[in-house]
Amino acid sequence: MSLKSAIQKKFQNIFVAVVLTENECNIRCKVVKNGEVVKTFNKVFTIEFSSEILDKNVENYLISLQEEYQFVYIAFLLNSMGQGAISGFSKEFFTKNSVDIQNVTHVTISNLWSTYASFIEIKWAKNLFSEVGLDLIYSPFILLNDFVISQKLKNKPTLYILNSQDFFILAVFDNKKLHFGAFFKTQSDTSFSHSSEVNDWESEQKEENIATLGELSEMGQEEDNDEMSELSELGDIDDLQSVDSFSDFDDTKTIGRFKGLDEVRDEDTNLELYGRDLLVYKYLKSSLEEYYHNPIYLSEFIEEIIIFDGYEVSSELIHQLEDELMMDVEIHKVDLVDRMCDIAIKEVFQ
Repeated sequence: MSLKSAIQKKFQNIFVAVVLTENECNIRCKVVKNGEVVKTFNKVFTIEFSSEILDKNVENYLISLQEEYQFVYIAFLLNSMGQGAISGFSKEFFTKNSVDIQNVTHVTISNLWSTYASFIEIKWAKNLFSEVGLDLIYSPFILLNDFVISQKLKNKPTLYILNSQDFFILAVFDNKKLHFGAFFKTQSDTSFSHSSEVNDWESEQKEENIATLGELSEMGQEEDNDEMSELSELGDIDDLQSVDSFSDFDDTKTIGRFKGLDEVRDEDTNLELYGRDLLVYKYLKSSLEEYYHNPIYLSEFIEEIIIFDGYEVSSELIHQLEDELMMDVEIHKVDLVDRMCDIAIKEVFQ
């Protein structure tokens, strides 16, 4: 830990984790002093999503936190297209996976695999928070990796899913080694890449002065490049608390002759969730076909799916995975925004 960090640790530092969806902004705040979390609070805003500007109420709230606390770290979960994860970390591996390493920000995890996002996606996120500033941008693959290592590691290929409201990611891990990774949007209105708005990728430059994709989040690794921010003289974060399991639920309802307003709303919600899960199943099935049939992947047989659920998974989807794909399904309910906040704290002060 640097002298600056040692001194700063004695003051109140607030870590602000931000997760945006189409209609909601979820913010988790944790105040840390002398290495201890002394206060935790959250704020949820109902918003009309814009890909260009941050909701004014959210912006004003973040500014008020910056005025109240001397040391503020704002972390954002990147939920847009133009990102992914691959096995390996050299240019050779990126080329093999048809990713131009010259046009992406990438982070190596455990010297085994990499997560990446285009410069355009990073620039979009930074522009979205231009009035308040952004200190950390996290790839969801960083969160998934943290959830994976918080469990008992599997010494066989296992399919992991991280489920959020408007996206989900999947990855095939064997112990800590990633074999395959994919990112999918599940909300049609925002299912686009910000890179589609820019024709010339080469005109985009790497954003400076911001830790991107969890650059401070190389689990189980010390720093291995000079592009880290001055706050990244940090250690490991392999020991975060494990999440709890929960049983799948039966969301079927008996529909009577007359329906109340709440029943109608429940029906609409269940139909929407079922429609979303059909899309998840479609993407999952096509990803498995890619994994098994594309020769660039080590396509060993997968018997188990572990879902880290930060939104909702219907019992119908669980049964479909078990019956049609003939896989065992294990589910853990997780809080994405809370875990992201904890990762940031560990990175800065460990």
